[in-house]
Amino acid sequence: MGFKDDLVCSIGLIALALIYASIAGNTLYLGYWYLMGVPIIMLIPGLTLRARALFLTGTTTAVIISLLAYMAIVSSLGREGGLFGLGHLFSVPGMFLGTSVSAWLLRGRMKASLPWIVAGFAFLCAGLGFMIGQMIVCTTVFYCGALSLGVWR
Repeated sequence: MGFKDDLVCSIGLIALALIYASIAGNTLYLGYWYLMGVPIIMLIPGLTLRARALFLTGTTTAVIISLLAYMAIVSSLGREGGLFGLGHLFSVPGMFLGTSVSAWLLRGRMKASLPWIVAGFAFLCAGLGFMIGQMIVCTTVFYCGALSLGVWR
């Protein structure tokens, strides 16, 4: 699988997420531009550093899973989850930083030859960056339930 195939897979994942949001309803209340913009922004580090095959797919998978998890949480909360999507918005810089670090590490520091290892590493770094951003947001900016670590009680 080459770089162009990886980009096509990533765009396909973004399209599937948009189709799901169109059918099930966009519960994040941030607009479809957000559902399309965040995954595309996360592709920038991999595109600029010309990452190996499946890096973009791993990164896009992490973004789509985080968006779908937030959509599921907001839809289960009902009216109480109106501004819950802002937690995702404020955690995106952490995900971008995790994606950038993983692209940089895979560019010259790490010797990962198998594409699935590259995809897994990109997925884990993007998810870790998102979770670190989420913890910072939930302990300093606003209440996120169990993620707030008892600060708001």
